[in-house]
Amino acid sequence: MSVNRWKLVTMPVLMLGLASPLLVNCGSLPALPGPLGDVAAAAGGCPEMETGSFADLKFQGGAAVEGKVKGFLEAAFTLDKVVTEMEASLIASCGQLGKDLGMSEEELKVEPGGGKGAEKLCSAVAAKVTAMLQANAEAQIAVEVDPPKCYVPIDFMTSCLGDCGSPVSPGKLEASCKGGEIAGTCEAECKGSCNVEAGAACNGTCKASCEGKCEAGFSGTCGGKCDGKCDGKNTKGKCAGKCEGKCDAEAQGTCSGTCDGKCSGSCEMKASAKCDGTCSGGCSAEVKAPKCTGDFEPPNVDISCQMQCTAKGAAEFTCDAPNVRVVAKGKANTDVNKLIAALQTTLPAIVKIQLGTGKKLATTVAGVVKSGAEIKDVALKAGGKAIACIAVAVEASASASASIDVNVKASASVGGSVGTGG
Repeated sequence: MSVNRWKLVTMPVLMLGLASPLLVNCGSLPALPGPLGDVAAAAGGCPEMETGSFADLKFQGGAAVEGKVKGFLEAAFTLDKVVTEMEASLIASCGQLGKDLGMSEEELKVEPGGGKGAEKLCSAVAAKVTAMLQANAEAQIAVEVDPPKCYVPIDFMTSCLGDCGSPVSPGKLEASCKGGEIAGTCEAECKGSCNVEAGAACNGTCKASCEGKCEAGFSGTCGGKCDGKCDGKNTKGKCAGKCEGKCDAEAQGTCSGTCDGKCSGSCEMKASAKCDGTCSGGCSAEVKAPKCTGDFEPPNVDISCQMQCTAKGAAEFTCDAPNVRVVAKGKANTDVNKLIAALQTTLPAIVKIQLGTGKKLATTVAGVVKSGAEIKDVALKAGGKAIACIAVAVEASASASASIDVNVKASASVGGSVGTGG
């Protein structure tokens, strides 16, 4: 796995500009021409876009036209809902970080909407982090992040594509997973790697905090022999403080090697006869609840159908919290250690939006926007109500696109406050 290394330099820290992922340019969104706009207004708008209840809507032009219009409306509604939930999640994470750093309730109070609430809150928290680091100029902090894995649920996608009239041919799952691999539950022998959830028992590679014995790359409090650098006077001997190297005692701290205990991030184990987590890279039996770590794009599938199901699947796909390792170097006082503990706890959820969820949603909204540009011709056949609903859906897609951009930049601002790049 490739690793993004986010390094904090000697304070005062320089704020680094972070490039957000390639997002949709809202200015390219289609606008309904004057006559269509007049017809839409006469139809009385589209309150169904507020509830997502499209089943009872009837449009002109036949079943094929009605299916395309409803599919687009469902896709736009789902995407708007997911983006709203993403902002709520980011507000919660930035709020928790601010609370852990001693910010007041008044400082953390924001109203969500279009990503602006998250932007305001995360910027305030980023400023707090920067101030703490600048006040402790002799300290250094190093941060490393493993980008999160994101998963598209294959069972959902195949079912949706079938309902949409574009079923996936049997035996095409591997070929349909673009830029990734099939992963899931393996009830037989896992021939690849097995990832268990954070906090579970781990006897494998952990790149986060290990509650137990870490056999390599340990950097944390060691109550025994430290084979490496100790922040006290002893090295290759008993170390009662921070040990950068091997520690032969039970330890709790950042581990970038094999952890025999509980790993606060994901734990990756080698091929095993039993895998209680997500198996990727091969299973001796059929994988249950299969997921694609890339984009699920089966061959010979209708483009419109693919867009609809990808957008609807946005509510179903998941991203692992990335492994984040925060280590102090130099003279770290109580405030710096407090900051490190807070970042270790909350930064994974914040980074997940920047490097995982946000990027995935940006790709999805691009498909919906493209479909919106093509739906106008269909709307002419479907009647005034369809035109009204499509107009609202196009506007919702524009709003969702802009909100994704704002949320990603808001999450990046927290990383930028500690000198990250990525």
